[in-house]
Amino acid sequence: MSTADSEFPPATDSSVPGSLFDSFDGWAQLLRQTPPPEQPPDATPPLPAGMRRAPPDAFPFRPLRRPPMALLRIIDDGREDGETVRLRGAGVDIGRSAGAVTIPHDEAIAPLHARIVLLADGTWQLTDLGTRTGTFVRVTEARLRHGGSLLIGGTHLTFERGPGTDSAAFVEIPGDDSRGAPPKRHICSAAACTIGGQGGGASIVLDDPFVSPLHAEVFRGEQGWRVINRGRNGLWMRIERPVRLAAAAQFQCGEQRFVFVPLPG
Repeated sequence: MSTADSEFPPATDSSVPGSLFDSFDGWAQLLRQTPPPEQPPDATPPLPAGMRRAPPDAFPFRPLRRPPMALLRIIDDGREDGETVRLRGAGVDIGRSAGAVTIPHDEAIAPLHARIVLLADGTWQLTDLGTRTGTFVRVTEARLRHGGSLLIGGTHLTFERGPGTDSAAFVEIPGDDSRGAPPKRHICSAAACTIGGQGGGASIVLDDPFVSPLHAEVFRGEQGWRVINRGRNGLWMRIERPVRLAAAAQFQCGEQRFVFVPLPG
């Protein structure tokens, strides 16, 4: 993986269209299962009579005039941490052979795959550069659109809405090693269904060791179909247009996962 500097015109358009994603499943989500240690009930004893506590100290220093920094973590296989690249410029390009961050051993990553840029308002934007395999962001909940793609475990699915809004289907996208096998089609005929692995009792079962027994819930509401993550390895939606990264977010190119952490500006 290379992190050599690259230069490209800074983005100035801060009017990025809204996305389908209600909330990004940020880096902090991974720490939910590790609650902080409980504090003793009398951790702060009362002061003796006549004494006053010192006022709170000043805020930690941070730059106010220069653009903010960000961190890009290239996650190691099977771990929750990895190499950290500090973004001190206008952004970074990611690809298999081009860009400041390269993943040369992942054939599912395009030569130039994705770009993160700093917008004029100090926020960051992630764009897929027209790749065949796409760029996916991890979300807790999202609306489903006809033809949209999602990733559950290691299985890529396309969502298809039937005539009207009464039925829907998830079609497995065959991998390059499928040898022409027809795609599997999973019907969701009720107003709600579940997606999971073997033994979990889900209405749609995926043969995938990275899928939790109950991995996602799908339901039809007044504004269409929605999906909610319930699985250990997350719910990932393919981006169809640039998305704004205002908080910590996870995304995937090919089989490589990243964590993006904007720092306060």
